Amino acid sequence: MEQIVHVTFAAHVPLDTVASMVTWLSSCAVVRATDASQRGYVVTVQRPSAMAMAHLERRLADWEKYGLLNWQAAAP
Repeated sequence: MEQIVHVTFAAHVPLDTVASMVTWLSSCAVVRATDASQRGYVVTVQRPSAMAMAHLERRLADWEKYGLLNWQAAAP
């Protein structure tokens, strides 16, 4: 089972930076760009635990509050 989260940043953010932002998910997360703009990414969380997903959603919500990004979890 996996969970997919779509993330769009307000500015250009390189793929390696986005990947480092989710390193706390260890090898369970894969990040890929959705286009060449360096703004849109898909984070695929493999074998998501409830705690890891709650932490990811909490972090994304905090960053969204400050206008850094928009995000949406895909329906399971």
